[in-house]
Amino acid sequence: MAYTDPYTPERSYYECLNCTYRETTESLGHCPECGSHVRNIAVARE
Repeated sequence: MAYTDPYTPERSYYECLNCTYRETTESLGHCPECGSHVRNIAVARE
């Protein structure tokens, strides 16, 4: 049986894949520090 976590984050937390810069914002495409790609770390990675 699959379990779905009901948690829904109120904010999006983004982390740079290159320099580990973090920012809380609605949307972020690239890191403002180094220009690399970022990912939303507020969602589960299973």
